[in-house]
This record gives sequence, structure tokens and C-alpha cells, in this order.
Amino acid sequence: MQMTEAQKGGRGLSDRTINRLIVGAIVAIVIIVPLIGVIYFLDRSTDPGPSMAQRAVTTAEEAVRKEPNNVSARLALANSYLQSERYQDAVAQYDEVLKVVVDHRGALLGRGNAFLLLDDQANASKDYERLVEVASGGEQANADPQLEEAYYRLGDIALRQGRNDEAIELLTSALAISRTDADAMNLLGAAYVKTGKAEDAVPVLKRAIAFVPTGWCEPYQNLADAYKALGDADGAAYASGMVSWCGGDAASAKLALAPLTGGTLAVEAMLGLGQIAEMEGDVATATEMYTKVLAKDPSNSNAIFGMQRIGAVSSDPHGSAVPAATSAPEASPSTGANP
Repeated sequence: MQMTEAQKGGRGLSDRTINRLIVGAIVAIVIIVPLIGVIYFLDRSTDPGPSMAQRAVTTAEEAVRKEPNNVSARLALANSYLQSERYQDAVAQYDEVLKVVVDHRGALLGRGNAFLLLDDQANASKDYERLVEVASGGEQANADPQLEEAYYRLGDIALRQGRNDEAIELLTSALAISRTDADAMNLLGAAYVKTGKAEDAVPVLKRAIAFVPTGWCEPYQNLADAYKALGDADGAAYASGMVSWCGGDAASAKLALAPLTGGTLAVEAMLGLGQIAEMEGDVATATEMYTKVLAKDPSNSNAIFGMQRIGAVSSDPHGSAVPAATSAPEASPSTGANP
């Protein structure tokens, strides 16, 4: 059964989530079949004739016909099916791998991801839980990306099912392995809000936003919920303003952020205004806002990168931001700044 559009757009299964599920399976197997990972990333633009993903399926199917007992070929085919949204076919191929190599970690993770994309949380959980059992005792468990992904997925499922305390435990375990997993931070923040721990939610959500400051609305919405639960009007106004921007309403965002530039959220508000100005091609305002942010927080990486994108600073040989020799060019900012 393929996912409907409603399921894809449902809670917890955004485009970002779907991409992570598919890419996560690639990472799990890429050591064995690196070509499949390359094909996924190359197949992002219009391609005449059969897509690269479809050609990968055809190639992988032929390889399995020639060597049906080749585990690597089966994994490549399963991964190709996953990329092509043939989730049930992917499950069948992962099944074949697990018949040959019981508890194959890549197959457990890949099949769990396929089940989740089929909206089969029960079977997905079984695979993730088995992966945790297999991997948690390993020597490198504290740095195991497959184990981290399994904890994250179990936390995601627990949160969607309303098991919020369990979600906190699982997502904390994921972050103990990967401290830069912004997706896990976002879900952990949401779980804190749901368990009445909004004061714990704010810092973790702000860290998620620091890693992915644009193009991702969920952390800002969760942050707005946290601030509202705390009765922090300025915080709620800031986060709600950023939700407006992320949703394409820059005018409302600027109205919400402008009054906050002199308060306790001055850095956040000015950074947001700088990002909005950069998106709109207003280099002068973006430069002004980023400069003010750096005057208060000289190590603010998002302001530094913003200044570099608009040409207001250059990088010295040691990687630190220094003023550019000339004024900022009158050009549109990097498209990477679009929400």
C-alpha cells in the first residue's frame, strides 16, 4: 500500500520527515552500495526519459536476477524501491535480506523506515526496537548513527501516539549520540511542551533553530507554544512572527519582530529581521541587522554566515569573519536564505 497525500502531509510526516526516512536508509547501506546513494542525490532535476531513480531500480532488479543470493544486491534493490516510493516492494526485499542475515542492521533500519512510510507504526517500532537491542551493546554505541536513528524514530512514534514521557527518554538517548540532530531537538522540545515542561522546551528548541534557522516552521511553532505556556508575551510574539515568515508572510513577521529589537529577545528579533531582509534582497537592512546582532553576540554563526552571503564580510585564512574591503554588492542574497 502506498501512502496517500493526506498521510504524507499528516503530523510527523512532512517532506522533511520523508526525506530523512529515505536518506536514512541510504546512509545505512551506503557502505555496501554507494552508487545508490549517489543516484538519489543526483535525481533532483528534470531528466528526459526514465528517471535516474527508475534506472537504478532497473539496474538493481537485473543484479538480483543474476545473483538472487547476493545480499548487497538485495539491499541495493530495497533502497531503490524506497526511493521510488515502492514501499511494500522495499519491505519484501528487506525481508529477503533478513532471512539470510538475521538482525542485519541496515535492513532493520531500512524496513522500519519503509513501514513508517506505509503508516505501519507497529511493525516499524518492532524493527527499530530490535535494532536498539542489537546495537546498544556495541563498543561504538555512543557514536552509532544507526542506533541514533532508531532512538529518534521510536521517539517520533511515541510522541505521535501521545506517550510523551517515553518520547523524552528516547529522544534524549538519540541526542546523547548525535548532539547536532536538530530534528531530535525539535521533537524533544515538543514533548517537553506536552508534558508541562515548557521551561525545558525553550532552550532545546532554540538550539534546533540555531542549526536550521530558515525553511523549517515546526521548531518556531513549538517554540511559540512553549512561550505561550510560560506566559512570555515577547517570546510568543517573536516565535509567532518567525512562523509567519516561514509561512511566506514577511510583512506580518516584520511587524511582530520590530518592537522586540530593544528587549531581551533583541538578538533573535534582529537576526530574524536580517534574514527577512536578505531574502527580500534588501542588502542594506540585512547588513544593519546582522551588524547589530554581532555587536551583541560576536560569535553568532547565523549572523556571520548571513554577512558572508551578502558580501558584507569575507573570511580570513583562519576562518573568522572580517569586514569586507568593499561595500556589500547590490545583488540578491543566496537562495539558501529563503524560508
